[in-house]
Amino acid sequence: MDGQWDLVISSLQDIYNANEVTAFDEDMEMKKLNFENLELAQLDEYFDKFQEHKENIRRAHRLLETVRTNLATVIENTEPSQSAAGTPGPNHSEEVTPGGSGAAANAVATGPLGKLYWISQFCSNEPIYLHSEVAYKPKKGNIDGEWFQCEVVKISSDGMRFEVMDPEPDEQGKTGKVFKCSWKDLLLIPPETTPRSKIPNYPPGTQVLARYPETTTFYPAVVIGNKRDGTCRLRFDGEEDAEKETEVPRRLVLPSPMISAFPTKK
Repeated sequence: MDGQWDLVISSLQDIYNANEVTAFDEDMEMKKLNFENLELAQLDEYFDKFQEHKENIRRAHRLLETVRTNLATVIENTEPSQSAAGTPGPNHSEEVTPGGSGAAANAVATGPLGKLYWISQFCSNEPIYLHSEVAYKPKKGNIDGEWFQCEVVKISSDGMRFEVMDPEPDEQGKTGKVFKCSWKDLLLIPPETTPRSKIPNYPPGTQVLARYPETTTFYPAVVIGNKRDGTCRLRFDGEEDAEKETEVPRRLVLPSPMISAFPTKK
């Protein structure tokens, strides 16, 4: 639950900081302007300010939605447990499949929930469940340190240490390798059941990590645009054709650490 409070506080801080930098509502001179008498260059300048303010409002709305979601989780976790009345609680052996709040489609909440280290306004910031899909980055050795898709198979009691399994079998066809890692090494992949309202579109020009088609590896890319069905149009770094655009489902386009995602504030 501490992780949920961290997300609430950091989201409120982001809203405050953004509005402190763009103090649009306090610009009294702008409100007195007669735009009909301004030159085109001046109009363009004010149009840019209006657009910046509009995007700031949208960003605040997204952050407030994150606050609302995590506050609901905190309130739910502080309510008296139904297990006292004989109804199995979420930590009993009975499987409890999370609903449409952004939890993994096949995840089962049968123990501790994993905490997120990397958070962003562009994802739902739900906790990590057992069997959640994640992007994992080895500290050294395997796949040259690139992020690749795995499944969470174990979560520590403090929610900060994990075991993840490579879904791809090895060369002998055996079950994929299991890696031990910390919360700093994971990015949560939104499950297929996540409502689109929980994962807003990236603005063009945003630097992200995206799973390259027909692979399980995530590479740096830049967002070019978004389609109505939620697909992202991207340009991957390192393509031979620098102008090549690739379409990737939105849930497989993740905020890039330290660029469009930030560490949880302790």
